[in-house]
Amino acid sequence: MNGISRFFCLVLGGALLASAALAQEACLRDPARAHELRVLDEAQVIDLMDQYPVVAAPARLHRLMAGLIAASPRLRAGPSIHLLAYEDGELNAYGADHGLVILTSAMWSAKENLSDDELAAVIAHELAHIEGHDSLVEACANLQRLAQPALRIEDARDRMALEMFNPHSPLARAARQELHAQEHAADVRGIELLRAVGRDPMAMVSVLAKIHGTEASGLNLLMGSSHPDVRERLARARRAAAHAPGPVPHD
Repeated sequence: MNGISRFFCLVLGGALLASAALAQEACLRDPARAHELRVLDEAQVIDLMDQYPVVAAPARLHRLMAGLIAASPRLRAGPSIHLLAYEDGELNAYGADHGLVILTSAMWSAKENLSDDELAAVIAHELAHIEGHDSLVEACANLQRLAQPALRIEDARDRMALEMFNPHSPLARAARQELHAQEHAADVRGIELLRAVGRDPMAMVSVLAKIHGTEASGLNLLMGSSHPDVRERLARARRAAAHAPGPVPHD
């Protein structure tokens, strides 16, 4: 390839990247897309609540979340964020962009015996996803990967779900990389929020180990996962917590 051809390819490649970035930005700023995602999220929440009994989360969890929200200017700016819980013996948590943190009752069970710092770490991680509008970022990125920016988000999800079963799919690889990056970033941002409210940053490491274990699962090794390799994740969280100042005494 001669110099002119290389120059043309570089210019064309840069133009395509710029075009994709503009399309992604337009999607993220489109209120209709945010509403579309909210409708999907609310439908999934309704399905979840049909399967599991809704329970009242302890008041201290609401206080923990309120303190974390108060420590984030972006979260204080809205939308309002609510805490929802359902009965389940598995440790799990979710965050929805429009302002919803969902926890399973196992989080505060005597069996699991999570500390308040660990509970705050779980909530802080989900709040970090909400801060970054991570679900909308993922949805818009998938539309660009599929080269169908006008496609419905639900249809794009279905197509990407099929791609995820193909270990050789470049679309799936790119999607997993982005999801992994979001999880790492939410861990780090969660650690920052823990520090801001006087909680132990190392609680993020200990609670991740309790929820996800310390070894990669067979499925992760075979197909890849929407979550990063757990050993790498723990190592990154440990480094981030170690570089954060120690906790400030709190009541």
